[in-house]
Amino acid sequence: MKYAIVDIETTGGYAARNRICEIAIILHDGQKVVKEYQSLINPERHIPPQLSAIHGINDQMVAEAPKFYEEAKTIHELLDGNIFVAHSVNFDYSFVRAAFQDLGYDLKLKKLCTVRLSRKIFPGLKSYSLGNICDDRGIQIHDRHRAFGDAIATAELFTQLVENDSEGIIEKSLKKNASVVNIPENLDRKVFEELPESPGVYYFLNQKNQIIYVGKAKNIKKRVSNHFGGTKLEVAKQAFQSQIHHVDYYLTGNELIALLHESHEIRKNWPRYNRAQKSNNPGYSIYLYEDRRGYKRLQLGRKQTGMKSIIRFPNHASGFSFLNEMSKKLNICPKMAGIQSSPDACFDLKLGLCEGACIGDESLEDHNEKIEKFIEICNIEKSDYLLMGDGRTLSEKAFVLVENGNYQGFGFFDQDESISAWNEFKKYLIQYPDHPEINKILNSEHATKHYKKIKKDAFKSKVEKI
Repeated sequence: MKYAIVDIETTGGYAARNRICEIAIILHDGQKVVKEYQSLINPERHIPPQLSAIHGINDQMVAEAPKFYEEAKTIHELLDGNIFVAHSVNFDYSFVRAAFQDLGYDLKLKKLCTVRLSRKIFPGLKSYSLGNICDDRGIQIHDRHRAFGDAIATAELFTQLVENDSEGIIEKSLKKNASVVNIPENLDRKVFEELPESPGVYYFLNQKNQIIYVGKAKNIKKRVSNHFGGTKLEVAKQAFQSQIHHVDYYLTGNELIALLHESHEIRKNWPRYNRAQKSNNPGYSIYLYEDRRGYKRLQLGRKQTGMKSIIRFPNHASGFSFLNEMSKKLNICPKMAGIQSSPDACFDLKLGLCEGACIGDESLEDHNEKIEKFIEICNIEKSDYLLMGDGRTLSEKAFVLVENGNYQGFGFFDQDESISAWNEFKKYLIQYPDHPEINKILNSEHATKHYKKIKKDAFKSKVEKI
């Protein structure tokens, strides 16, 4: 068995948009180095100054160097049938594989990561960067951050790893390597293997135990594996994976509660790699006020703390649509509903569609009665209800509680429990703050079609009847 120890220098940090500008391959038979190869590569694109400052390779140095396709046959012969070894192997492998894919060939090799091997065979170091571990092991790196210098140092490190591998870590790693799931080098595979195949929320944590990503899943283990599997080479994925040191999770029993809990956790922790739901938009509400004449009026606006709203919405469009529809149905003057603004009469008066509250032609009593009917409709929309679903075990049920149109949280209870009053659910309730995003989830087709809705006025005393 031979090992191809690889190091590359590149024009950027991810393979999808960047290229190799230097490569070194050291063949190792498990005991010693048996062959060496190195070459500058013309990447056929500009090398950014910030990268040149690190590895010292500039456009002039690679101008006359061979292009990758000119070295591809030699590189393939060195790699073919061997085990691809590198320090942070997924980085180097992604670039080499992408280069071959550009030529129409899909490179598929077993891989070993000297970072992950070092963590197990030489535990206890504060850092497993190549420079730090070589200092610790007495390995001198000549020409640091150049492909050949780093590859030779990695080869010497690999020799020491083989010599000190008393527990067969390398062999075990190769067996696990057959899996399509490429576990990030900083994540213990045991942590991944022990993830549940159940609905819930999962967390990726960095070296400082800080949450950097929150996700929800019907099957946590499968969803997490999707982050690591496949052949995607984009920048976010590579940067993302290198920072994952641990995975934690919270079981929810069903996907709806996973969605609700994920939304809360994203807003609570503000993870670096979550883009969706990172909004402090408080949503919109319809407010009631009275003008100087005593006419009650409606106004749609952003939700504000301390102001009592009639009904709220996740965004302006949904609020405006509801307000417009209901005001037409009840024949409320559009100006008094806050839909139109004009100094005098509303536009609908000229069309005979308004009864004249805007200019005082409609009586105060008649107009205000329409507003009260509007409020009644809103109160019906805000009814108290439960959404029932599967719990975390076969004997458990889960529920989401909404009161007066406001999300209260979720909870779990044993199916054998006898609940005789609505308020008894609250002893099982885990309270969470409301938010427009939560409102969107609860009004989504997912929630309304897949979970049993029980209104408070239709509640039956025994849970087993639910």
